[in-house]
Amino acid sequence: MNCFEHVTVKNLMSRFNVCAQDWGENDCIYAFHKFYYFMEGEATLIIEGDVFTPQPEDLFLIPANTKHSYSHNPNHPVLKYWSHFNLVLDQEQKLIYHRETVKCSISQQLIVPTFEALVQTDVAANPLNALTEKTTLLQILKLFLERVNLALLLPANTNEFSNKVNSYIRNHLQSEITLAELANLVHLHPNYFIKYFKKYFNVTPIEYVNTVRLQMAAKSLIHDPHKSIERIADEVGFNDYRYFSRLFKKKYGVSPSQYKGV
Repeated sequence: MNCFEHVTVKNLMSRFNVCAQDWGENDCIYAFHKFYYFMEGEATLIIEGDVFTPQPEDLFLIPANTKHSYSHNPNHPVLKYWSHFNLVLDQEQKLIYHRETVKCSISQQLIVPTFEALVQTDVAANPLNALTEKTTLLQILKLFLERVNLALLLPANTNEFSNKVNSYIRNHLQSEITLAELANLVHLHPNYFIKYFKKYFNVTPIEYVNTVRLQMAAKSLIHDPHKSIERIADEVGFNDYRYFSRLFKKKYGVSPSQYKGV
């Protein structure tokens, strides 16, 4: 099913203005999404550690729950359209931050009339303007999504996420499994991947990888008693036998040799 089929969007606030001299904030995280469309001025955005210097006609989408900082040069103040909004997609899909999908370039002729309509309906008192707000905000969202890689902006749902991660780990047990590899597998920024992973699995990626390796080692100790412990450790990705033994005893309460004897 298309995750946009029953999309729900709500404009919280939209404006067009020159930023105040003290416009800026450090390491903020908000529960809503942000659109920034830059017209003039010198600004700096730091999003999940990535630094951007917006140019005129750049449209930025900062997803909800993304750590970011923003500031500008008061001698060359920023003039921009902006919108804070909520977005609910089908299939529990959520927009997430990725360096390559945070911005796109759209001409003023194409997007300014739509932003202007959004701002005008936001400041007016007519309750029917809520309908226009939804329409115009969705138009802006569509313009943005058409210009970025959706596979990077929309993560896999929880089932797909779990299946992909588990399959990759089990197929690469003998190799070094890095955070960057796992994050790239599901098209997530490494910082966001850690948060998403811990929320789903309740442990860090490294802890989870080690747990899978120890589980596979425990099975092998029982079903392949003729294999040496050193070989089993190597087959599940532990190059350091002593480190493997220490983790194994911590998890199962006995050493690998004692477990094998049982």
